[in-house]
Amino acid sequence: MKLSRRLMLLVFGLALPVLLLASLAIHFGVQHGVDRFSQHELAMERAQLHGSFEQLLQQRRDEALAVRGALEMGRTELLDHLLVKSYLARHRIFGVNHHGELRPLLPNSRPADGTTEAWMEQLEPALKNSSYQAERAGYGSLESTLLAIVSLPMKHRQWRGLLLVQPVNDELLRTMANSNPRIRNIVIEPDQSGSLSPLHLSTLFGAPLKLQPEFRTDGFDELNSDLFYLQLLQLAAILLTLAALFFLVGRATLSPLRRMLGQIEGQLPNHKQSQPLKMPVEGELGELASLCNDLFRERHHHRQQKNALLRAVSDAIVVVDHQGRIELVNPVAERLLAVDHGPVRQCTLANLVSGMAGQELHGALLELLGSGRVSQEGKVQIPRGRRWQTLEYSAARTLDGEGRTLGAVMVLRDMTHSEQMKQELQKKSERDQTTGLFNRHVFERTLEGLAKREGQHAVCYMDLNRFKLINDSCGHEAGDRMLRDVAQEMSQSIRQSDTLARIGGDEFGLILPDTSALEAARLLKALSERVHGITLYWDSGSYKVGVSIGVAFYRQDEQTPREAFKDAEIACSATKSNGGESQIHFFDSLDQDLAHQRNAPLWAMRINDAIVNDDLVLYYQPIEPVHGNHSNKRKVEILLRIKEEGGRILAPGQFIAAAERFNLMPQVDRAVIRKAFEWLGRNPQLWDTQVIAINLSGTTLSSDGLVNYIDQMASTYRIPTYTVCFEVTETAAIGNENHALEILHSLRRRGYAFALDDFGSGFASYGYLRQLPVDYVKIDGCFVRNLATNAKDYAIVKSIHDVCRVMGIETVAEFVEDQETLQRLKAIGVTYAQGYGIGRPKDLETYQPVVDPIEEMVEEFS
Repeated sequence: MKLSRRLMLLVFGLALPVLLLASLAIHFGVQHGVDRFSQHELAMERAQLHGSFEQLLQQRRDEALAVRGALEMGRTELLDHLLVKSYLARHRIFGVNHHGELRPLLPNSRPADGTTEAWMEQLEPALKNSSYQAERAGYGSLESTLLAIVSLPMKHRQWRGLLLVQPVNDELLRTMANSNPRIRNIVIEPDQSGSLSPLHLSTLFGAPLKLQPEFRTDGFDELNSDLFYLQLLQLAAILLTLAALFFLVGRATLSPLRRMLGQIEGQLPNHKQSQPLKMPVEGELGELASLCNDLFRERHHHRQQKNALLRAVSDAIVVVDHQGRIELVNPVAERLLAVDHGPVRQCTLANLVSGMAGQELHGALLELLGSGRVSQEGKVQIPRGRRWQTLEYSAARTLDGEGRTLGAVMVLRDMTHSEQMKQELQKKSERDQTTGLFNRHVFERTLEGLAKREGQHAVCYMDLNRFKLINDSCGHEAGDRMLRDVAQEMSQSIRQSDTLARIGGDEFGLILPDTSALEAARLLKALSERVHGITLYWDSGSYKVGVSIGVAFYRQDEQTPREAFKDAEIACSATKSNGGESQIHFFDSLDQDLAHQRNAPLWAMRINDAIVNDDLVLYYQPIEPVHGNHSNKRKVEILLRIKEEGGRILAPGQFIAAAERFNLMPQVDRAVIRKAFEWLGRNPQLWDTQVIAINLSGTTLSSDGLVNYIDQMASTYRIPTYTVCFEVTETAAIGNENHALEILHSLRRRGYAFALDDFGSGFASYGYLRQLPVDYVKIDGCFVRNLATNAKDYAIVKSIHDVCRVMGIETVAEFVEDQETLQRLKAIGVTYAQGYGIGRPKDLETYQPVVDPIEEMVEEFS
């Protein structure tokens, strides 16, 4: 809409109605004020008129009071004067005798006339019920005559009351009306409404009466007429003022604006040069012209910058309108799209780019323009002879200041070379550089993909045997050569649907989808034979390798693919631990050893939680003298348990293997030392009679800071060192001989005793007993369990005891479970016995020194 029309709409469509409404509001407000004033004035006149009638009654009352006074005082002359005066005034005075009868009181010279007789006859029945005991004044109507009546009580021998009556005739009413210039006439009539109003007259008898004055309204009518003409003049003035205002504004503003618009329209076709506006008008329009000139210069500058930018950028740029028609392309876009330099406006990308690529680019623009998204990205491929050109596009909508879509800008980039490089890099990132097989990342991704496939899939873990020998003997170059040969033979043994990958140094993973156990066994056997048949000739030597294979089957809803691969690794480890050469081991969940290995990580987590939450519980098992000699201190071995939330106690056989596998034994042993030392610190009464034996694992013995930790705990709980004996296995003692000897000697100097546990089960010789600072040797239970029936075990136990006796080392027999075994040990001369036959493990907190059961057993045999 043009500004002139908007101004007309503002003046005549908005301002005129508003002013008219305001004028009418003022008019009605004044009219309402005039009406309220007239009503107020009339109300005042009514009240004044009513007061006149009340004043008339008061005058008659005063007159009646004077007559009553003259009667009561017996002043005849005064009475006659008053009666004459009342008679002349056409007032009539009646006396009420003691019988309630009315009698006229007339002056001596005035006889009763017909009016007096008539009034007396009519008043007597009307006032028949009056007691005349109170003073009363009011009006009453007798037939067509209105009377003003005053009734007074009297104390007189003849009269008990006095009645004064004045007729209210038309003449009196005209006189009262003429006394007020605003009252034209007064009418008194009966009031049938029954409600009181300010114009009611006091009535003594008959129907209620009210005044009905008729007022003159000539002055108010003239005022209303003047207001009406004044309103018409006001409306005419408003119309003339608005018309003049419209004309002046149009002349002062619209004409210069039209000239300015004409100059601006002349600038639009000229895109190369911007001419300044010529506006001689000063003030706001001059400032507006100056701002427009600044905008034109800035637009011209931006246009130059845009053209330079389009020529400078290395990407192709296409600008389209809101319908997807091309408005502008830069030179790079012309070359990329193979467009001849010429008019491309109003074309679409579907017209310029052949094939599906053009349709896809045009469709992407239309989808972006028709949606609420800000940008859109994608890739297309354009056929270029025998090759494909890959273009990456990014499109963004262009909006005006109000958020409406003007069009879009699409940036095209040739990604052909980058895509080729990316594919090559991706291929390299998925392949093992040595063997050319898939790497671990691809294998794990394929493994996870099994979760979406139904059926049974074999997952294999393969580990080469004797490969380390090749690396150590011939170097990594020979090892890499062997790995390539192995990879080639393995690849020729599998199907096209299978996935083979190198997942470690000499470990390989294999996925056999949709494979039965028999098919997997056949394929893997052939693969193993091909690997076993490889011979590497290097430096005049020949080398061969084998492969241990673990197999697990994955089925949906039973486990995850990663868990299946873990089972395959466990099965492979079982094969290698059993000394298998080129064996295939299938994982069986019913195999207890494999099940323990599978659950080892969970046990490791449970052990760690038990250490953190202090759920480790110490038990004890007594170690008693075989010969019943209690001159020495009593001994107990500290055993470890884990307490579950429900109160169930877990034996060490369930979790020690996991703790050793995940290197948690140093933490476990330190927790046992802390709790055992804390128990000794709370029971100082046992220090002189009791020794506790604490086991130390090989990893604990090899860990750093063990001696310092034991010193710290002994200092914290203030226990004597002679109350503690540490037990170490012969395997742990000789596994790291120098370090172990250093720790043992260091603790021995502090006063701690040592026992060599499970002696005879390892490969240690008696020569180690001369080097190790041990006080006790605990004979392994495998020799003690069948001691009563096995002569070889008897001979071994006796030989161990004899050597220890010569070296001054006391012996302890483990797994003593019956009396016959105890008798054999006594015959051999073993110093101490331990086992279920001696005492079962119990909670350390329940420990109470009691008579040793060995003594009871010895007494039985003696």
